[in-house]
Amino acid sequence: MAYDLSDPEFLADPMPTLDRMRSEGALVQVKLPFIGKTWMTTTDAAARAVLKTPDIFIRNPYATSGKTLAQKFWYFPPFMKPLFQNMLGYDGDAHKRLRGLVDKAFNRVAIDDMRPGIAAIADGLLDRIDTSQSVDIIANYTRPLPLMAICELLGVPPSERDKVAGWIAPLSGPTTTWAMLRGFPGLWRIMRYFRADFERVRATPRAGLITDLVAVEDNGDRLSDDELLAMVVTLFIAGHETTVHLITMGIYGLLTHREERAALRERPNEVPLLVEEFMRFYSPVMMTKPLFTQKDTVVEGVPLKKGDQVAALLIAANHDSARFQTPETLVPDRRPNAHLGFGHGPHVCLGMQLARAEAQVAITRLLDRFPDVALARPDAPPEYTRRTGIRGLKQLKLRLD
Repeated sequence: MAYDLSDPEFLADPMPTLDRMRSEGALVQVKLPFIGKTWMTTTDAAARAVLKTPDIFIRNPYATSGKTLAQKFWYFPPFMKPLFQNMLGYDGDAHKRLRGLVDKAFNRVAIDDMRPGIAAIADGLLDRIDTSQSVDIIANYTRPLPLMAICELLGVPPSERDKVAGWIAPLSGPTTTWAMLRGFPGLWRIMRYFRADFERVRATPRAGLITDLVAVEDNGDRLSDDELLAMVVTLFIAGHETTVHLITMGIYGLLTHREERAALRERPNEVPLLVEEFMRFYSPVMMTKPLFTQKDTVVEGVPLKKGDQVAALLIAANHDSARFQTPETLVPDRRPNAHLGFGHGPHVCLGMQLARAEAQVAITRLLDRFPDVALARPDAPPEYTRRTGIRGLKQLKLRLD
């Protein structure tokens, strides 16, 4: 059976399709745009089995031939080649080395200490909004906030954050090749900016993750400038879009679930639980990038051949009744909630604690500032973005007055 994971009906109500997929088996084949035939996991157990076995399911299928990703994608502009040195495209010891160094730097960052700064960013964005008319909260709030929060994490000086965010914004979630090409000038500028910034930080350290990344060391091993650059750009691109849709879908969820919104007013300390449930229920990142099977194997009774593409369908895992009771229902205080919204295994999302903090603060500040916020067109069906693997809204018009 053919499945279209970008179909508006699926995005609005994924359960019927997920149930049909699951009835076919723990993995089913789906044809993805530009990617081709890919095996998709349909259960929580199958997703975990794939993601926790990096020796069989790999990110870089060209590693065994001795080719790097930069060599494989030779047609990309030369200035982009350093970006292929990011840990998202590495496996085995190469990934372990980069992840280990970056984890050491991240461990020095106290995410909870960033909450006042994130709240100030949120308030600043809300201050700019004209409340006399309906507003697209994505363009004015949920999209710029994570960009500014990443600038805060990195330690980008406040006077330069608007400029840096403006360069990276066109690369956040492009849905067409042309949109991606239009983002190249900004990408070139941001790469040039951060190369110079690494030198500034070496001469004069300042607060922020960039200083920690520049200084991190493990038995004499350090990140090269190209690896530093790849890490910073990856934080912006990979760490931004997920949070945009998590915050947006969280706001939409509260405005369409009156009882949950009323309960949150009574028990604001349950915001962290609610954000976890939004991540499970909406699954803004619906699937992982396709992995490549290194050898013939069997997953949950389904035989796979060497070279097969396999992706963990996270939204299916998060709506699997074998893992969750009433998975089709939004349960604000769900416990336990072992969802896979941030992935699983050695490639689990590096910035998930920051994403959680951003979502919790952003939703809280909006409701505190505008307790009567409402959908501008409550009867209009939501319009979802058609980007493969993403479940998020194109826009969300609200009334704040």
